[in-house]
Amino acid sequence: MTSLTVELSQVHRLLLRKQHLSPPSAKASAKDLVGEVGGLHAAGAATTYLSLWSRRRSFTKEELQTALYDDRSVAKVLCMRNTLFILPKELLPVAYQATKQRRDALIDRYLRHYGMTRSRYGQCCDTVRELLGSGAKTAAEIKRELSDPDTNLVVDLMPNDWRLVRGYPRGTWRSSLHEYSTFEVWYPNVDLGSLTPQQAHVELVRHYLSRLGPATADDIAWWAGLAKSEVRTALGSTGADLQQVEIKNLGSGYLLLSRDLDTLGSDPPEERESLFLPSLDPYIMGYKDRTRFLDPGSSNKVFDRAGNALPTVWQGGRVIGVWVENSKRSALQVLLFDEAGSRLTRQLEEQARSLSLFLEHDPPDVQILRYPEDGYAQNPFRVARKS
Repeated sequence: MTSLTVELSQVHRLLLRKQHLSPPSAKASAKDLVGEVGGLHAAGAATTYLSLWSRRRSFTKEELQTALYDDRSVAKVLCMRNTLFILPKELLPVAYQATKQRRDALIDRYLRHYGMTRSRYGQCCDTVRELLGSGAKTAAEIKRELSDPDTNLVVDLMPNDWRLVRGYPRGTWRSSLHEYSTFEVWYPNVDLGSLTPQQAHVELVRHYLSRLGPATADDIAWWAGLAKSEVRTALGSTGADLQQVEIKNLGSGYLLLSRDLDTLGSDPPEERESLFLPSLDPYIMGYKDRTRFLDPGSSNKVFDRAGNALPTVWQGGRVIGVWVENSKRSALQVLLFDEAGSRLTRQLEEQARSLSLFLEHDPPDVQILRYPEDGYAQNPFRVARKS
């Protein structure tokens, strides 16, 4: 496989376009955006709405709710890295098979800890499914009706096992409280056994590279939660469709789908507008190594020890600061690493005000400040909790 050398600015332009960030999408549906950015991290309920708003300013919260709960064209499931994602329905068999081994290991650890056998777990699952039938209940309602310690534990594990699906929410768009239905009732036409784990690895790796390449094998393994040997085998099956590239100032070993080569060099240099992305946005969370986005010296201002990102502020494919809501969710602070010129400041204020409106601050309240230098380096999430 021959290697091609490319500029980091070319990579930024390619990825911003792939991610519908520059230019932002004009028409793509919520379902299409979910698939085209690689899936949305859904550990925080608000994150998914903000990721879509960042990509299409006309996006409304009702669009994602319709896709999730009425059309059911996308699903919220535990998959890559045992993390909640929202994925398009057609990708569910791939995500299920590719990540099943790691999910099973997680469930087995819980069962061992509580002294429950797999056989007993299966019995309790059947009891829950019989109770639900074709209906839906919250976890608390299921536990109250069954009133059995073993079943209480199993109800919490069944969504991780894809036996239960998170259905209609109880609460606002920021709420993580859901009703649960059985998978076969919610998605009667989805065959999770339609491919093998090995086939799923190949499909998942291709899915990742088409949305987030160029990337290294380590990036892929981290994002997908796969063993490096599984990634290497999957890459071997992808074969001639891959191009190896070296990114100036980053190094070699980056992989790109061959179809992206023409696009990589086609964009003329242009000034990028600033961007506001939420915590755990798929763009910044797609890579184990984030030096393409910011200087290593600024990393501890953005990421916690587990690699989770604060909400970020961008310009030209680089992180220039973070943004946080106050504890009352009534105001927005933009914390920049460096002083911004008057033009950038005006641009940031305009976008931050739009974000404040989307977050339902009444009235919109925005401050542009320097990132504090005194005591946030060890745990940047203290910034988000600072009153």
